[in-house]
Amino acid sequence: MTNAALLATRYARRPLLLEPAAALRLAEQLRTIDGRAFSRPGRLGAFMRQVGLAFGGRDGASAARIQAMEDDDYAPPPPLEERLAYSPRWAGEVDDRGYCWALKDGIALMQCDTPLVERGEEFCGVVYHGYDTLKAAIADAIADQRVRGLFIRMSSPGGVVAGGLAALAKFMREVRATGNAAGKPIHVHADMACSAAYWISAQADRITAPKVGLVGSIGAVLVHESYEEALKEYGLEVTAIQFGAQKTAGNWWSKLTPEAKADLQAEIDQVGRDFVADVNLGRPILTQEALIGTEARVFLGEHDEAARSGLALGFVDAIRSEEEAFEDLYAEVTPPEPALGAVQPVSGQARDASTSRKETLMAGSAPNQAAQAAQTRKAAALKALSAQRAKIDAEIQALEGETDDEGAEAGAETAAGTGEGSEDDDEDGDKEPKDAPDAPEGASEAEAIAASAEAKANPAGAIAAIQSGLTLAQFKAMSGSGALTASAKRSPLAEAMAGARRLGPDAQAATHAESPLVASARRQREAAKR
Repeated sequence: MTNAALLATRYARRPLLLEPAAALRLAEQLRTIDGRAFSRPGRLGAFMRQVGLAFGGRDGASAARIQAMEDDDYAPPPPLEERLAYSPRWAGEVDDRGYCWALKDGIALMQCDTPLVERGEEFCGVVYHGYDTLKAAIADAIADQRVRGLFIRMSSPGGVVAGGLAALAKFMREVRATGNAAGKPIHVHADMACSAAYWISAQADRITAPKVGLVGSIGAVLVHESYEEALKEYGLEVTAIQFGAQKTAGNWWSKLTPEAKADLQAEIDQVGRDFVADVNLGRPILTQEALIGTEARVFLGEHDEAARSGLALGFVDAIRSEEEAFEDLYAEVTPPEPALGAVQPVSGQARDASTSRKETLMAGSAPNQAAQAAQTRKAAALKALSAQRAKIDAEIQALEGETDDEGAEAGAETAAGTGEGSEDDDEDGDKEPKDAPDAPEGASEAEAIAASAEAKANPAGAIAAIQSGLTLAQFKAMSGSGALTASAKRSPLAEAMAGARRLGPDAQAATHAESPLVASARRQREAAKR
């Protein structure tokens, strides 16, 4: 919000939950707001303000804003939720960001470092947390599966009385009742948690503070100022035309009547009772009698005198630095892993968390180990088949130098030695030689293919089947149908040139383009026909 008039009217005469000094400063600021902010400009004035000529000339802020918008690299400011996300320097680079929070090591980091308002908004370049943005941020973090705990740095003197404050406190208590079961505690570190800020902090699971932190101020205040004497001095008189005797009770141009004062006091008393009751609900260690007995005093985090010490009085649980408070929360939501080989009894949530982490690690490592073993077996099978194919190729190449008759006889011997059968055997591809070794029990598909008779008869096809991930049954079926052999007979170019007249060296090259295994099979068939 950039409209000063709207801000002033929204919170004028509203009870404040602020520590005394902050309440007086706010009252002073509201009283000294430039009167021109309340004027309703005409069309000419609106036009002049848009072009930077309002109030007699282009002021520095308007000129800078207009110049920035004219620049080519002008970019609008980031949205409110990004600007409210807390990324402290000591935390280093955060892992991610959510709605008004940053994720660091499974912890959602939040911060309230301004007076708290009803709705989060921007005013004069400062982004204020509202009760609505805080509630939305906590809900968003609780719903995020990556978040294991919430850490809120509170550095606020308090805020205004609004319906969203009690609703936020109730919501946080509900989160504690259900969120703790899911292992998502809320910790508040109170650099300053006074009045409305402590109302919120009291709903957390744990409150820490530095020794010089400020807590307390369990009270409410409403300030009335009378300008009656000042108006008389200037000869001014204000006349109210009203319906209802108390319509203008508590106005600024006349003294406060006893009846009006009683009404305002009753309002403040009710706010105070609600305040005390909610703090007690969130933090039972602080009884309502003890809270009322503090008379809205502000206490240091720790003081040598117990009556002035927030720690001794129960307003905080421990004196810690911000980093130490974060480490405490991290340790709470991240149980340490037991030493290797050690048996340590654990219970409840710690046991469940430890077991789930072990199951996750085992679930992640088991598939990797199985995959590595399968790859190793597959590589070994391919290596064995490659060696077998190289041996057969060498034998066939040696036989090619002999005569056709000798080559046919040598081819028949080679076929007998390598498990190739006759044409009758080719027609029945499912038959296996009796001496073919069986695949060992528990072998992979790759090893089973490598050990089969079909692999010995067609090593190239076996290698292609293993690389393609075929099973042994699929490989046998394709070998029986001749699909693997057919696919290995000719290259795509040879298929395209089938039937063409090729003479001399070209024809000889085409003959040698066949694989040695195919050439051997062809010679066997020719010899059988003779």
